[in-house]
Amino acid sequence: MKKTLYLIVILLSISFIYSCDDIANPLKEKQEGTCGDENSPTPIRKILIADYTGHTCGNCPRAAEKIAELKNTYCDHIIPIAIHVGVFAEPDEHYPEDFRTKTGNELDDYFAVSNKGLPNGIVNRTEFAGNTVIAYSDWTSAVAELLKTNPEINIEIENSYNKTTRNLTVEINSEFLKDTDKKLNLSVYLIEDSIVAPQKDYSLDPSTIEDYIHRHVFRASLNGTWGDEISASGAKFGDIISKNYSFEISKDFNENRCEIIAFIYETESKKIIQAESEHIK
Repeated sequence: MKKTLYLIVILLSISFIYSCDDIANPLKEKQEGTCGDENSPTPIRKILIADYTGHTCGNCPRAAEKIAELKNTYCDHIIPIAIHVGVFAEPDEHYPEDFRTKTGNELDDYFAVSNKGLPNGIVNRTEFAGNTVIAYSDWTSAVAELLKTNPEINIEIENSYNKTTRNLTVEINSEFLKDTDKKLNLSVYLIEDSIVAPQKDYSLDPSTIEDYIHRHVFRASLNGTWGDEISASGAKFGDIISKNYSFEISKDFNENRCEIIAFIYETESKKIIQAESEHIK
């Protein structure tokens, strides 16, 4: 009798949780109590950290180390991307790789990140202490502030890759967890991880690391610099918006280390509401 009653209480509790129109933000159990688990049945808030960088920027490895630290602390809450821009990203005989992209340059022009010096970054394109472009030393505080709010959208990425043709097909499904009246855009990026190439590091002597591992390198956008409009006047709780893309991956990229990043942002303010990532399959 007690077991039956206990089971009824559990079922009623589950029913109450999933009847709410504003899904709570769960955190995976960890000593620090901050590590998000994307395998949780309830969506978690994800934060896109854009690290604007360059291979001749001798202080930029510190920003990469901060990304690794945040990823270790907040786990699936953090989606990092390294965008190589400005004079520090220009190739030469000692630093031959060219990680610059058309989209990266256009984003840098718009947000004026490299004009403020590198390394600098943008966390969810959200202002922190009055600035959208912030130093890596402030990223931890910016992330902690953003995690105080619950997710408004859940993004799921399905993809299929043909190794012969190198064609990637991607389906993005965005489910709204609460009503919104904002005009929204969806951007879909391709990043490549663990690229071995020279990097300057002022903390070392000599300062050039020949076999530096470049992480989360932005390679291309599947739908342009500013993505696609997915809602002109907002959406309702429970709405699902789907978009499909096809993209041929360059032979210069290692598809086994590539990842898709999708994020939804407010069209006018450019503020990112939710992001997601998925490895190519």
